[in-house]
Amino acid sequence: MKVRMEVFSGDPPCPGCVAILALADEYAKKYKDRLDVVKLVGEAAVAKFEEYKLGCVPAIVVNEKIRIEGICPSRTTLDSALREGGL
Repeated sequence: MKVRMEVFSGDPPCPGCVAILALADEYAKKYKDRLDVVKLVGEAAVAKFEEYKLGCVPAIVVNEKIRIEGICPSRTTLDSALREGGL
């Protein structure tokens, strides 16, 4: 079963959002068989943003649990979040 990582960004993206979207692309390639990356950007993401009760972007939700909010994480932090999510 694939781990689902939802990445939230503003539109236009702030520097942290630009960085988190690039990191998401990197991880999508690295774990293509084990990780499903979904990018939720701007107004198109509002419903999911509210559903998770997020307070700010950038944010990452792994398997429907908020793991990162308000910053672009380091690779170490994202690795830990994904491990906790089952990757």
